[in-house]
Amino acid sequence: MRKSQKNTAARELNTNIILDRLPESVEVRGKEYKIYSDFRTSILFETMMRSRELRPHEKIRQMLQIYYPAIPPDREEAVKKILWFYAGGKETKQKKEEKNRTRKSFRKNQTAYSFEQDAPYIYAAFRKEYGINLQKIKNEELHWWEFLALFDSLPDDSKIMKIMHWRTCSTSGLPRKEVERLNELKERYKLVDEESIEEKISLELRNQKMQEYVQKRYEEVGMCEQEKPGRN
Repeated sequence: MRKSQKNTAARELNTNIILDRLPESVEVRGKEYKIYSDFRTSILFETMMRSRELRPHEKIRQMLQIYYPAIPPDREEAVKKILWFYAGGKETKQKKEEKNRTRKSFRKNQTAYSFEQDAPYIYAAFRKEYGINLQKIKNEELHWWEFLALFDSLPDDSKIMKIMHWRTCSTSGLPRKEVERLNELKERYKLVDEESIEEKISLELRNQKMQEYVQKRYEEVGMCEQEKPGRN
């Protein structure tokens, strides 16, 4: 393994956002591929995956085009690397463990927010808390993982964090009036689509594989029909 590949592998296992250089490439089948690592790319990716207008195979194709200047031949592995990057460098098992420990919903509970539906609240929170204008900041000035860290650290009294809490909090055991109040807030701020990105991608990949299998079988059957001897 070349030195660059070793560095990439080590970075993918454990990256310190303070000490380490944040990834701008991923390793797919032993080869390093550049990715678009800015925050807008991943927001576009998430918004695209939640779209109901695109077909499954179109989402997979656009996902690869969004992130890779040069798409790796192994598309399934390339998608896995996108998910790793999109999740902030955390493996699935690690994310599940953190979901049980953390008070934050962002990145652990995909149903808590929507970049499209909550855009005004997210913009306002970044402007107020960090003085960051998400409209004007350049792509190269804010890495996706930096954006994740800032989002996850927004104070609980910010409007977006309150909304995320209302959407995901349990009303079990609460007084009736409080339950009614929370249910009203849940209804007011409910998300149009609550399926997680990981669930969507898994479904899109399964659908794509099934379509490819059916197409392959169709072609095989067609070839067999052509090869059959004619009847006398």
